[in-house]
Amino acid sequence: MASYGRALSALHPTFATVFRSLEEGLEEAQRYHTEMHYRRTDDPHLFLHLARRRACSVLEEAGLAARLVDDGAALSMSGILIHHQGFVVRVLHAQRDNTGHAEEPVPGSSKPRQDFWRQASAIPGLETDNLLLQWLDREGVLEDSMILSRPLAGDNLRVNLAMEWRGKIHRDMATLRAEDLLDLEPDWRAERLVA
Repeated sequence: MASYGRALSALHPTFATVFRSLEEGLEEAQRYHTEMHYRRTDDPHLFLHLARRRACSVLEEAGLAARLVDDGAALSMSGILIHHQGFVVRVLHAQRDNTGHAEEPVPGSSKPRQDFWRQASAIPGLETDNLLLQWLDREGVLEDSMILSRPLAGDNLRVNLAMEWRGKIHRDMATLRAEDLLDLEPDWRAERLVA
């Protein structure tokens, strides 16, 4: 069971690349829509798919174990899986709640997604610690902080969603030393863990 600080420290080498990959993905999606005279609002799934596809390519080119994944879920819930040092991070574009903040995603009715949320191994034959990394953009520009969280359970009902902790990853964290991140505390932690 990984703490927020331990997860940050282990994933630290990926931060700059993840930010750059999403920025390049958003730029490519924006360029495509501009050239084709498309509006993002007409097909928001296409815009995010193009962004994810380029981001995944950038991650792979940088030597990270990354792949696109949808687990049979709706395109809006598809994402990128990154495997790094025993962690499997599902990178998702966040949905905004009614206050404009990232809303924790529920896995829905997809069995693979539910398994990921309940910490079943995401890589056959290996023990993994599964994390969610949510990002947001404003008009095609990546917002500075992403939200890293550790899910514990969930299905298609928000009331059944259980998280252990949730904290931010800022772009400037990539300039810190990995060991300096070990003692950081999350923004939120569950008072009582799911059994």
